Amino acid sequence: MKRLRILTLIALLLAIITFVVKNRKPSTVPAGKGLLVDKAWLSINKHPLTPQAVVRPPDQTFLTYPEWFLVFSPAEQADYFKTHTSTTFPYLKHVDQMWGGYGVMYDQIKGNFPFNTGYHVMIWVIAGSTTVEYGIKSFYETIIGRVTDTGPNEEMTAEDTFNADYEYSYVKFIEVLPWYEYDFNHQLKMLWSSTSFSGPHLLRKLERRYYLTTELLIKSGYGWLIGLGTKSAYETASLQTAVVMDRLPTGLDTTGFMHNIKVLPNGMVLANLPRYAEFNTAVSKLAKNGVGFTEIAGNNSAIMLTVLTEKSLNITANYKILFTQPIFTKPGLTRVAIVTTVGNLSSLVRTLKLKGVTIEHIYDY
Repeated sequence: MKRLRILTLIALLLAIITFVVKNRKPSTVPAGKGLLVDKAWLSINKHPLTPQAVVRPPDQTFLTYPEWFLVFSPAEQADYFKTHTSTTFPYLKHVDQMWGGYGVMYDQIKGNFPFNTGYHVMIWVIAGSTTVEYGIKSFYETIIGRVTDTGPNEEMTAEDTFNADYEYSYVKFIEVLPWYEYDFNHQLKMLWSSTSFSGPHLLRKLERRYYLTTELLIKSGYGWLIGLGTKSAYETASLQTAVVMDRLPTGLDTTGFMHNIKVLPNGMVLANLPRYAEFNTAVSKLAKNGVGFTEIAGNNSAIMLTVLTEKSLNITANYKILFTQPIFTKPGLTRVAIVTTVGNLSSLVRTLKLKGVTIEHIYDY
């Protein structure tokens, strides 16, 4: 009889887990199964016009997604924390999106490119550590944070406001430079010097000081270790992306974002654009001017971008949708991962701009 009760309890728990898993809102919705990109787009440019020293592997347009998700996630937090405390943030949903996106990316490149061991290892390290961090935060906020949390109509504590400012500062930094170079120690000093002990919600203030102090100390130490490991295992990342364009832009001041300009014998133009977040801005300006791209970082095949939209996108032959992800803190807004070719990039950027779609990032390998 006792064994029957135990088996019944186990069956009930499994039924509850199955119900929750089946009925939860998916965090990443693939556009289909397996390979979603035209296989002809997954090729290596064997004779690039771009100097070999600045060519990057073509699969990295996909592999950089998990890395950039770790910019999007803090950015979403920074925006959310302006009007909400971190206690109600959906950390585990972001873990699902990070790994779900990586899974779809891997389905596109496996068997089509040599296995990029170094990049995969880096993803496993940063995604694994983020999974642990967000898991601990979710557990802590559920058990402790909810006890001290202020109500939706109550003024947030100075510590919660500091958290929003710190997160925003962090996001602006990692859009340009590696996260482990961020000065967490400076933020720790600011926490204790710029926020007052006086004010309402004393319990929340003390608990948030403990929470933020612990986070900043751990990230400072972990960042230092990751920095040492990165410098010993990887070359210093370039802050420029070489591109080959079909022509020079006309009537556009490019002094702030286009460098080392060289007209090639075939009339095309080789130049350096800023890498990372500023690459989006540069490409958008050039595309608006009518400039087309022949190569980006030596590649002329698939290139990925993500957009944020409340509208549905009509699929055309010039691009493919890989997956969609709801932005849980902004109901109705969706991230859409799109793949096109380097040659079609300018046209797609212009089309998206005309439709009022926000380009979140262009993944420049």
